[in-house]
Amino acid sequence: MKVASAETIETPGVDLSLTLGPLAMLSGDPTIRLRTGVFERGTLTPDGPGAIRVTWKPGSGIAHVETFGVGADWLMGGVPALLGVQDDPSDFRPEHPVVRRLWRGFSGDRVGRTRTLWHDLAWTIVQQRVRGVDAARQWRRLVEALGEPAPGVEGVRVPPEPERIARSSSDVFRGLGIDARRTRALHETALVASRLQRFVDGDLDDARPALLSIPGVGAWSVSLLSAFTWGNPDTVIVGDSGIPSLIASTLAGERRADDSRMKELLEPFRPHRYRVLRLAFAARTRRAYVVAGVV
Repeated sequence: MKVASAETIETPGVDLSLTLGPLAMLSGDPTIRLRTGVFERGTLTPDGPGAIRVTWKPGSGIAHVETFGVGADWLMGGVPALLGVQDDPSDFRPEHPVVRRLWRGFSGDRVGRTRTLWHDLAWTIVQQRVRGVDAARQWRRLVEALGEPAPGVEGVRVPPEPERIARSSSDVFRGLGIDARRTRALHETALVASRLQRFVDGDLDDARPALLSIPGVGAWSVSLLSAFTWGNPDTVIVGDSGIPSLIASTLAGERRADDSRMKELLEPFRPHRYRVLRLAFAARTRRAYVVAGVV
């Protein structure tokens, strides 16, 4: 088992739990494990399967990182981006009273960048137009059925290789609960995944036409890739059933909104619109924890 030389990374001002938390949004995701002071993720890199383990003492400003598998070196090279160390919010000085208060409470949140395009695309496609609980169950079934154990990190798996997705029949996906439309999107994406990866270290705008040309990959999916794969702090996630209302509730006290209203409310926060969305999510999650008695 190849283990890259472990490294110690300085993470000044970064709250790693907040920063990495959105990657674990699907309950029971077999590719990821996040708990206090520990983050583990299995993924596919351009060099092959790999896994990463990050450990830290909250508030220390230091993280210990290990990477495993043939993708170990590639993963280690992307650690500063993944952990949000390269994200600079120094010019984010919100005047909106709610956002200002949220930023005081969650100022350690950073926008990380995974660079794992195929993993993120497959994960995103499975979530299209289904309830979160159903997406979580279907993603878990897909990874457990067609993925492999992650190298070096027991209990974590890597997502299926594109080639395995491409050669799996529609019956396989139907048995996992994934409908024909999403199955086609997974098949079509798998066929071009290796060619798309070359865009990851560049600008998303260069990749956008190629991504949108894939049947079943639309504006919602690309905006999620902008947020997660490219780590763009100004991303606006469009086409989502709940996000516009969350933004409207947070910023204007309005119960319902559409994409147009969401964009209007977020416009003053350029180039930090996604940062504001993350703050709204963080506040909602914290409220849920309080109600549940977790904090």
